[in-house]
Amino acid sequence: MASILADSNSYSIKVAVFRGRDKTDLIKRNEYGYKCMLVAVKQVLDYMEALNDTVVDVGGSLRQERQMFDFSCFREAWLNACLHNRWSRQTPPAVYMFDDRIEIISMGGLPDGLTLDEFYEGKSKPVNLELQQIMVQLDYIEQTGHGVPLIVSKYGKEVFDITENFITVTIPLNKAVKKNLQKTKEYVLNECDKKILNLIKENSYITVHELSGRIGIGMTTVMKHIRVLKEKGVVERRGSKKKGQWIVREEIL
Repeated sequence: MASILADSNSYSIKVAVFRGRDKTDLIKRNEYGYKCMLVAVKQVLDYMEALNDTVVDVGGSLRQERQMFDFSCFREAWLNACLHNRWSRQTPPAVYMFDDRIEIISMGGLPDGLTLDEFYEGKSKPVNLELQQIMVQLDYIEQTGHGVPLIVSKYGKEVFDITENFITVTIPLNKAVKKNLQKTKEYVLNECDKKILNLIKENSYITVHELSGRIGIGMTTVMKHIRVLKEKGVVERRGSKKKGQWIVREEIL
């Protein structure tokens, strides 16, 4: 625990994005490591939330939203992977994203004394009891055992691949969303975009610095998202940088 929670350590958590359905064509690899594991875990969640594009269909009479994947299921799978990972084996959990799926991989199979049926029922036997206590106190997890049943209810038991050495959770991507991303009548908004827009709607005079503080991301990242939103015609700026006002196109949102 002292090692993985230290401000500086030797553990690197990786998120890799591949083109296609296998690992032959690596597009991007992000490393969230060599730092306190809890910080890295949160950074992975923020990154994957940003990748989870939401298609907003404004072509019909009703506004419809569809996401690339169920983020609540990913969050549970990722936090469980980090909590139950066999850190003593020097292999951190990892996330791999393909064209059709996301794989969350952790080292170590089922905890000793826990059956497969008990696992699917949501019964928990933590591999790292001290880490569980810390993550509960920081509101990373709850001791309700609802994570696995939630994933099973959404995607089925087949998304779990459990071996003696690894547990892999495979979350399929919404093919319809990926296909419809190219349609001009639809606007793609990720979770960070929506947070920015909600804050702007609450206060049209909010500054980039205030947006950064409220959302918990850097100012450069905020400005990048705002630039994309401007290009899509979703938001515009009227007036000066200091005293200007944000205008959101309500017919889109």
